[in-house]
Amino acid sequence: MTRRRRRVLTRFRGLLLVSPALLLLTVIFVVPLAVSVYMSLSSWPLLGAHHFTGVGNYSRLFKDPQIRQALVFTLEFAVVITPVVFFGGLVLALLVQHERRGIGVVRTAIFAPVAVGFASASYLWLALTDPSTGLFDRLLVDLHLTKEPVNWLLRPSLALLLVAIVTVWKIAGFAMIALMNGLQSVPAEVEEAATVDGVGRFRMLWGIKLPLMRDSVAFTLTFVAIGSFLTFDQFYILTGGGPDNKTITAVYRIYNVAFTQSDLGYAAAVSMVFLVLLLVITSTQLFLLRRGADT
Repeated sequence: MTRRRRRVLTRFRGLLLVSPALLLLTVIFVVPLAVSVYMSLSSWPLLGAHHFTGVGNYSRLFKDPQIRQALVFTLEFAVVITPVVFFGGLVLALLVQHERRGIGVVRTAIFAPVAVGFASASYLWLALTDPSTGLFDRLLVDLHLTKEPVNWLLRPSLALLLVAIVTVWKIAGFAMIALMNGLQSVPAEVEEAATVDGVGRFRMLWGIKLPLMRDSVAFTLTFVAIGSFLTFDQFYILTGGGPDNKTITAVYRIYNVAFTQSDLGYAAAVSMVFLVLLLVITSTQLFLLRRGADT
């Protein structure tokens, strides 16, 4: 057998090995993406016939103030939540990174909300903050912090604060675990050498540990940012987009367009634009993190 034929057979065997993964990727990603792109270029009602319209949905999208408001609100929410969850998870990781008695129970308690679905967590907090039967309002009144129960969902600022609290409570444990693994991957010799040189704790964390655990930092920031941009359940359940439609996220708007207005074509166009924005923001974030690590 010639060398060229062996090379061809090797490549063919390699292709056979990865073909199940390629088939799965095609079925669950490539095909739905292609259908969504075609749908975004069509007038496609929820019920009834559809027809190709070209870029009409995209022209309509860039003139739609409701879509613009939803995208801006989603960006603002992500910009606030991402650093809060990251630094909250970092503080928790610093507190629980070392092995000592009972620390496993503490880690489990902090991580437990991650195992709860966002819908279940939202309903739980909705019950806790109910002005008539909720535990939180009862505590506020009993502690004389408020004269009467607070209706959290009537004011935009309080409604947004409630959603932010639920989101941080839900995913801070994941950030803690990811960053704790990064902290534990830093060689002990590096920390000992820095201590001998008189490096303080803050400088050691900011100047030595975080650069060495940049993979964990990049993963955590990317995961939290994407989750913040794709948020839907907590707003749908807790606020319903109110008050005054001021808490409608991009995914929530896509849901309304698709299943309330029955316009799947326009919803697909919004989804495509949102996907591109998400890719740009995530790529920029990873580029800046990598560039900061290389300097």
